[in-house]
Amino acid sequence: MYQIPRNALALMLVSIALVILSHVMRLPIWVTLMCIGCCAWRVMVFHGRWSFPGRWVKAFFVFGSFLGVGFGYGTLLGLEPWVGMLVIALVLKLLEMHRKQDAYTVVVLAYFVALTEFLFEQSIPYTIYMYVTITVITSALIGLNQAEVSPKAAFIKASVMLAQAIPMMILLFVLFPRIGPLWTVPVQSNVAKTGVTDSMSPGNIAELVQSDALAFRATFEGEVPAYSQLYWRGLVLSYFNKGHQSWTQERPGLYGRTLQGKNDVAAWKDNMEYLGDPVKYSVIMEPTNQNWVFSLTLPEMTEQERLGLVRDFRFYSFQEIRARFQYELTSYLDYRTDVELTDFWRHRYTLLPEDDNPRTRALGETLRADSISDDDYLSQVLRHFMAEGFAYTLKPPMLEGNTIDQFLFETKRGFCEHFAGSFVYLMRAGGVPARVVVGYQGGEFNRRGNYVAVRQFDAHAWAEVWMEGQGWIRVDPTAVVAPQRIQEGLEFAVEGEEFLADVGLSPMKFRSTLWITELRLQFSALNHYWDAWVVGYSPTMQMELLNRYLGKIDRKTMGMYLLGGFFTIFALVALFLLMKRSSRKLAPVEKEYLRYCQYLAGQGLARAVGEGPIDYGRRVASARPDLAPGINAVTNAYVRLNFAEDRPGEPELLRKAYRNLRIRSFA
Repeated sequence: MYQIPRNALALMLVSIALVILSHVMRLPIWVTLMCIGCCAWRVMVFHGRWSFPGRWVKAFFVFGSFLGVGFGYGTLLGLEPWVGMLVIALVLKLLEMHRKQDAYTVVVLAYFVALTEFLFEQSIPYTIYMYVTITVITSALIGLNQAEVSPKAAFIKASVMLAQAIPMMILLFVLFPRIGPLWTVPVQSNVAKTGVTDSMSPGNIAELVQSDALAFRATFEGEVPAYSQLYWRGLVLSYFNKGHQSWTQERPGLYGRTLQGKNDVAAWKDNMEYLGDPVKYSVIMEPTNQNWVFSLTLPEMTEQERLGLVRDFRFYSFQEIRARFQYELTSYLDYRTDVELTDFWRHRYTLLPEDDNPRTRALGETLRADSISDDDYLSQVLRHFMAEGFAYTLKPPMLEGNTIDQFLFETKRGFCEHFAGSFVYLMRAGGVPARVVVGYQGGEFNRRGNYVAVRQFDAHAWAEVWMEGQGWIRVDPTAVVAPQRIQEGLEFAVEGEEFLADVGLSPMKFRSTLWITELRLQFSALNHYWDAWVVGYSPTMQMELLNRYLGKIDRKTMGMYLLGGFFTIFALVALFLLMKRSSRKLAPVEKEYLRYCQYLAGQGLARAVGEGPIDYGRRVASARPDLAPGINAVTNAYVRLNFAEDRPGEPELLRKAYRNLRIRSFA
């Protein structure tokens, strides 16, 4: 039975606590309690008060934990349940740590569990925390192999070892061929993380608007467009579901080509007309586990193979976005699309279910009868929203049954989805093609990082209406009811209501406090650069960086650079160690004695390797009896200065004996 050293066990328990602490918010409470219990049990075993668990107890723990994880998470399929099982395996291994090999297994498991934290978080604070955790785990490994070392000394040694590895880590990060990072493993793939969904019914965006989580960051080349022009297009909802009273998206058209009728196939690009100046920007999008991406209207085609442009002029990712995704686009804020609309699409975009929301239909027919054109009808619908006392609120009342009728004629209090959905319904009731667009509007410009940060509370819905000779035009009925929402942001449109009421202590609530805002922007800019150059360091970015500074290179050349950098760092470390060894300072007594040995070596009496001073003195004295008194005097002085209890502090005695020896040799 191997008795683990006290210091090593303490470091192992601290490292396990740090590892579990990073996961504790994602673990069921019973798993956390089990971890505490197992660690306490191991301490009691170390003190000899409890014994190791028996075979049946361990079997109960294993099978009970397996069932508990299944019931706790509701499934055994997914990343979080398996990370939970890994945490349980780590603490259970403590209870059968009988041999030194078992202790090594616990340390390796601790390294692995620490690594899984990057599946969920890759921010700077978490990275620093995990660096400290890895240092403590390495300290435990040192403690296992050096039982006499204190925890403080082990931590310092581990810190030095990891610091020495940083240059090699940077070299490998920059030059080693990039592969998909570990954190691209899907996390809760059945749950959307974005404030935008593929269906819109009264209330769903209002429930998500209280989140201050980051949706994406956009960096522009040149001047940033005005706040009111930042409409980030994500989804187009063109089908009204009568049963759910919701707008949903239809099946996207073919990428690159689209069906406009059974026998009518045309290139969608012919329906896009770019006007004005281009706006170039790059976006770093947070993971959503969905396929849609966000862009300003109207975007150009992109050469990125992962993205495709859909028939309704929005981008679609062929892979679910499970990690931060960076892409570059060019858009034109002045544009025309689908100037000619076929009968097939005109019918699709005016389609409404029968016997649904009768009062809204009647209102549309009345307004249409008083209109002389589609433009006039559009104006009358907008005037209706202005004149009938509609209000913008974060807490709209619940709607049931014919929700459009209830909103337009009874509650008249709603959020962007209420206005966009009811507006499109009215336009279709009047025979005008219309559709709902869902995405984000606005964003906070960070002058420190020169980018626009778009958050979940910027989620927004608006409408697009097709007009003869103009094509699709954007119409935002929310701008008629609450223009502050479009021009300044959500916070200024909900005066009288608490902004981010459900978030708790959020720095976004204190934007009026300058120093808090300045700190938040500084830290946000730092995170932006971290996400762009570290977390988002993709194979494409690697090749662009290397081509910029090293010229056009291929994988073979990259391998040569990698090996060259490795051996360069290896040579520098070796040189540093050799210089450090040769520069060791000698005591004055040692210097004086080495001068004595060099003098005798010049007389043909060199000191043998490993030969002690007394043996050396005897051998030389027997070879040169004439110098024996001087040699004995030097040897006795050296031995006294190094080993006697009353040895003097200065080497003057040795220096005087050596001087007399040289005088005697010349006599």
